[in-house]
Amino acid sequence: MKIAPHRFVLFLFAAALLVVDCFATEQRKFEATVAATRRALQQGKIHEALEYHEAKAREAEIAASISPAPQQYWQAAFVAYMEASRAAKLSGQVQKMLSYSEKALETARKTGKPVPEIRAINGMIYAHTYIKNFAKVGPLIENGMTLVQSLPAQNSRRFYFEGAFYGHIGLAHARLREYDGAIEALSRSVHSYEKFLASIPDDSNRRENGWGSLLLHLTWLGNVYLRADKLQEAQYETDRAFRLIENWGFGYSFEGDLHRNRGEIYLRQNRLSDARRSFATALALAEGQADANRTTLASIQIGNALILSGQPSEAVGYFKKAIHQIESARSLLHAEDNRRSLFEGGLEAYVSLIKTLVVANKGEEAFNYSERARSRAFLDLLGSRVGLSRSKTDLQEKENTLKERFAEFGARLAAQGVETTPVAGSVARVWGRLQIEYEALVERTRQERKEQAVLMNVEPLKLREIQELLEPGQTLMQYFVAPEKTFLWVVEKDRSNALTVSISQRDLAQKIDEMRKSIAELNPLRDYQSLARNLHDLLVRPALPHVKGKELIIVPHGVLHYLPFQALYSPQGTYLIENYSVSYLSSASLLQFTRAKRRAVGQKMLAIGNPSFAGSKVSLPMSELEAAEIRRLYPKSAVLAKGDATEEKVKTLSPTHDVLHFATHAELNKDDPLSSAVLLAKGGSEDGRLEVREIFGMDLKANLVVLSGCETGLGKLSTGDELVGLTRAFIYAGTPSVVASLWKVDDSSTAQLMASFYKNLKTMSKVEALRHAQLNLIRGNVNSDLLARRGIGGVGKLGETPSSVLPASRSIPLSHPYFWAPFILVGDGK
Repeated sequence: MKIAPHRFVLFLFAAALLVVDCFATEQRKFEATVAATRRALQQGKIHEALEYHEAKAREAEIAASISPAPQQYWQAAFVAYMEASRAAKLSGQVQKMLSYSEKALETARKTGKPVPEIRAINGMIYAHTYIKNFAKVGPLIENGMTLVQSLPAQNSRRFYFEGAFYGHIGLAHARLREYDGAIEALSRSVHSYEKFLASIPDDSNRRENGWGSLLLHLTWLGNVYLRADKLQEAQYETDRAFRLIENWGFGYSFEGDLHRNRGEIYLRQNRLSDARRSFATALALAEGQADANRTTLASIQIGNALILSGQPSEAVGYFKKAIHQIESARSLLHAEDNRRSLFEGGLEAYVSLIKTLVVANKGEEAFNYSERARSRAFLDLLGSRVGLSRSKTDLQEKENTLKERFAEFGARLAAQGVETTPVAGSVARVWGRLQIEYEALVERTRQERKEQAVLMNVEPLKLREIQELLEPGQTLMQYFVAPEKTFLWVVEKDRSNALTVSISQRDLAQKIDEMRKSIAELNPLRDYQSLARNLHDLLVRPALPHVKGKELIIVPHGVLHYLPFQALYSPQGTYLIENYSVSYLSSASLLQFTRAKRRAVGQKMLAIGNPSFAGSKVSLPMSELEAAEIRRLYPKSAVLAKGDATEEKVKTLSPTHDVLHFATHAELNKDDPLSSAVLLAKGGSEDGRLEVREIFGMDLKANLVVLSGCETGLGKLSTGDELVGLTRAFIYAGTPSVVASLWKVDDSSTAQLMASFYKNLKTMSKVEALRHAQLNLIRGNVNSDLLARRGIGGVGKLGETPSSVLPASRSIPLSHPYFWAPFILVGDGK
């Protein structure tokens, strides 16, 4: 049936009026419905709640677009998007959480009122804090606080929002260990909440009127005082919080944090038995609420108290309990209050256990937990933001379904309310069923796709399994950097030794920083070699008596990811690379996968050189020569340069080539390593950023990936997770070996090194091909015509063509590690 145009217009208008009329009726019931959907969350009906709010948000936007008075509908849309964002977060749908929080802010601004906008900004701060995107938190806090201060001075809502935003400021300072700023901000937060509560005439519904916020910020304030080593102030704020709980007659789900604060105070007062009792109370509360995060923290603290009490054997059990919590499928839960603790205790359990085991001469078991720590850290890096399956399989469907059920369980816990009423019986039953199902899925995945199983659960190899994978002549040197010292295991096929290096994490980071700055500033070789020898004596020399072979496999940890071991300098006056081949692994357990993926290098290479960049990135003209040289050596190669080097083409061509060579920049993000990216040209629907999370989804057959232009920035040290994320993503995607760089080096010397590397690759293993290419630069066996184009070897400042030849006194020798040392081979060296 066809409708005449003029009648069609009338039909649309009538339909619009009906929508407005119907929605006006719904609007009057909307706030009550929000409460109803929150009850649905308590019942685990998280998807019903999410779908409801998505639909209501769309209805409100439609009504606002056709209403002569749209503000009430924008208000309704704002509320719906806020609730949708909350439900999406509880279901583990991070991208939806962010998207809906942004839509909430957009619609809040259309209401023309400051309070909805303030609430929306507050929600966005929580969303970005949840994914640790702290770069966006600062501007949001500033914007929100400006709006808060525009409210009337005696407006009770102003007091409430001031409390919230001062709390955000305090946490931001605490993350940076700026404790004076954190104390000032959190003190103002507490004061603002007290003013807000004093302005409420009827406090009969304390749970809904900010009492929990006051207690939470008091807890944070006491914890920050502890961090700042201000024991008296910490005790005052903690006792004050306990008095409030006693006066109110009820507690909150985070009451255990207060008991842990009190336990820490007792610990520092050497009241060890009192400390253990406080920690035990916190542990009982956490276990009753099935709160894995707080169970972990309390277990660690009991273990530390037992160590100080001279009971290390009893402490081991608590550290293992904490690790079990960290590694269990409970980590899939995203309960809202898990992020609230100011402690960052996950790694501490492994550090404490490893240290205890090494002291007890249990080096093999300590090594095994070192491997577990690496696997756990990588799973934390992955979080829930990477799809581990590369195709729609029943395994993937089962994994996603089970994750949704875990999320529903988490939603029910988060929506139980703030009281500390134990729910242990029902929680234990639900949790037990989910745990059995998850373990069955992991077992099935282990049989069908072992590498995916490793990334779903902690599945590291043990020391003896790693020894079986090592070949004769190979020595694995595995490091673990603890706050007070560094542990080193020297492992060969038939023996292993556990060693301790007496240097703190802070001092080690400082020495590495000095060495890297010496490289960056092209300091005289003798100055650099002095620094490199000191680190050689600390980190390598103790291991050498236990090394029989000539092939070293380095497994770094923490800041050691940024140390070029091959450039460490021996007392005999040689670099480590002159005596040993050196390759790297982010985890010794990766041996099982890199070995299995080993294949012939092949002749089909995809070389990407000097893509057209948007923005301020410097072009790499010499990388085009680098790519051309690869095609000369391997005629079957395909070369993409400038505007042709798009992300879309790279994704299309990568699965059909044997070697992928990226002569381009990379950006590494220490706050969100999964957004670290190889930079390419824009094109089609792609933005030119080949991110780590995308690489995980690729299906590569390549034997080697070379990242010859990685740019991490000298002197900027972090945990190294962003570099690990980039290299391990390519390994998971299918390649056994990745050549990457630890800093951005001059592109002409890189072109020379890469030309030598690919020439060597025709007759040598990958690790030996790289080693001999580096030795050629050290010894000056290079194509001088190529380097002369950029003046290398005779200029004082790199990256600029000299207008005239500078005096020899300004010459920079190619043997300087700046030119040859940045490149490392991660994975299989054969």
